Amino acid sequence: MTQGMPENSDLEISLPQFDSSDITPTPTGSAKPHPTIVAEPQFPLSIRILSGALCLFLLAGFLLAANLSPSPRGYGTHQQLGLPPCSIQVLFGIPCPSCGMTTSFSWFVRGEFLQSASANPAGLYLATICAFLIPWTLTLSLWNRSLFTNRPLLWAVILSSIYFLIAVLQWGVRFFIVA
Repeated sequence: MTQGMPENSDLEISLPQFDSSDITPTPTGSAKPHPTIVAEPQFPLSIRILSGALCLFLLAGFLLAANLSPSPRGYGTHQQLGLPPCSIQVLFGIPCPSCGMTTSFSWFVRGEFLQSASANPAGLYLATICAFLIPWTLTLSLWNRSLFTNRPLLWAVILSSIYFLIAVLQWGVRFFIVA
């Protein structure tokens, strides 16, 4: 016998009562859909082809830079391609924002990053971005996947803005040093 309980008492458990008329089947058209897994965006074939072309273009640019000898002056390497000297430098005696860009790329492909920055800091930045773009464009074109980000246009704007800021700043510094 349990203390505090009367001897022949029945235990009553009260369950909530419900009216069976309240239960109505859910119409099949209004059922909530099952959660779906959001897949990576699929890029159109035209974007994938352009991405592959960009990858080849970038690789060709690095191959070309590897076959040029960096100019010891820090600019003028492009003249090895048969191009004329910088028009702004010839006409006004000051370097343009892209002076030293080819030399910077030429040093970059040799792993001489300080030399690359010395020739043109914006060139070092651009070469670094191009080096990251090669696997990104290759992956996009071959496997329809975007490495690093699913918002490439946003990153293109951000990285381009940084490039132009570096180019203008380094040009301003060079302009005031020469002037």
